[in-house]
Amino acid sequence: MNSQLIKRAAVTAIALALPGLASAFTVYDDVGAFEDATWGGSGIPNDAVASSKQFVHGGDVLRIALSATPRYSNPAVGNNGTGVYDAQAGSNCGVTSGTCPGSGSIGALWNFNYFVDIAGGSVLADYQIDLYYDLNPAGPTAFGDLSGLGKWDLTASLLADPATADNTLTEDSQNLNFGFLATGTPFIDAPGGVFNADANGNYQFALVVSRNGFPIDSAAIEVNVVPIPAAVWMFGSALGLLGWMRRKA
Repeated sequence: MNSQLIKRAAVTAIALALPGLASAFTVYDDVGAFEDATWGGSGIPNDAVASSKQFVHGGDVLRIALSATPRYSNPAVGNNGTGVYDAQAGSNCGVTSGTCPGSGSIGALWNFNYFVDIAGGSVLADYQIDLYYDLNPAGPTAFGDLSGLGKWDLTASLLADPATADNTLTEDSQNLNFGFLATGTPFIDAPGGVFNADANGNYQFALVVSRNGFPIDSAAIEVNVVPIPAAVWMFGSALGLLGWMRRKA
């Protein structure tokens, strides 16, 4: 086992062993452009992505990535280059007033995005892949603590559909305001509580990959949410329709 895998496995073991994720806890190999990620849409930014890459199980190459981006034409999401993103509070359809394209749902002004792919002969379902997400703006309080976070079993989601059971890539862009993340599904253990898009605070996200109970890799980011300035909101609303025409999120 190479030294990089040992390092990442040790970090992942902490994430698996403890019950939650702490404020100021970010995990990645690199933060920067990740051109292979489209997040399942078009025009969604991929220039500030927290990612990790591992060589595992012989010839497999596993890559995982997380980011936060604006929903449709909402104000830009900032980042400090260390896996911490700055978004603004509030919710809308992301386009002109009264119109909800795409999912048809009003959402927070920002989305969280995930990406997992593998090359070398295995498929993603050969690994256990879990996506953790946060609905509580207070944030967890202890290093490595995943308690209080929702857990989305991405492996179970893939295996549930014969069309995706052999996938080597899964990626998507989601919004915490979408109800299924609060109520749960057969593949999602909801964290309890309801997301408030108008609340300020800190939100945590993590991808954890294991195989046969052995930790393989992890990545984690934070999103800090603050009030949206009125002047920015008015400008963003005016540009909403133009943004929808060029971006699917």
